[in-house]
Amino acid sequence: MLCRYTIDLFKDVPGLPRSVIPREELANWKQAELLLKNANGQAEQLLSLTEEKCEALRERASLEIWQFADAQLKRWERDRQSMCDKLEQYASAITNEAIRRLLDETAAPARLVTLLKQLLAIQVPEVSATLLCHPHDMNEIKQHFAYQKVTVWKVQADEKIPPQTLVLKTDEGDFHISWNALLTSFLERGEAMHPKDSHAEQRPQGE
Repeated sequence: MLCRYTIDLFKDVPGLPRSVIPREELANWKQAELLLKNANGQAEQLLSLTEEKCEALRERASLEIWQFADAQLKRWERDRQSMCDKLEQYASAITNEAIRRLLDETAAPARLVTLLKQLLAIQVPEVSATLLCHPHDMNEIKQHFAYQKVTVWKVQADEKIPPQTLVLKTDEGDFHISWNALLTSFLERGEAMHPKDSHAEQRPQGE
């Protein structure tokens, strides 16, 4: 008895090319391609945003570093200036203290001579000029005038006059000068006294 069989060759054999692609598979490929394209676009957009954020962070970090460095340099400059100012103040204080001690150690006769030189620098006329001094200073003043051969003023003792203080009475007014005032003025000015500078204060007659 004869039987009839139908044989399908190469049906569903993997690896072999197919001449017809199902519509469903094509739709899946297009959808996959579209998804991949969208994914690539989103990835590029994310990369661009990331690069922008990184650049902004770099600029911000650079600005913060510059601001920090600038602030630190300014602090160092202020500290340096403060140190220099303090050193200058200390040096000035030490110098003034040394000068004060040296002047404090100056003998009384030398102090009187200095005061007399200041008054002589004023060049007050001899007429109606009387030099008042403390009684203890009178001998030193007379000896100095005798040694220098100076007889421009009449010397007169006055117990009301403090030691190492001179008062020159003239028709124009009274000139007061003292060692303490001279020393204070010298230290306040912070410079050597010019011989022509006068530390005498003129007061109107009758005060």
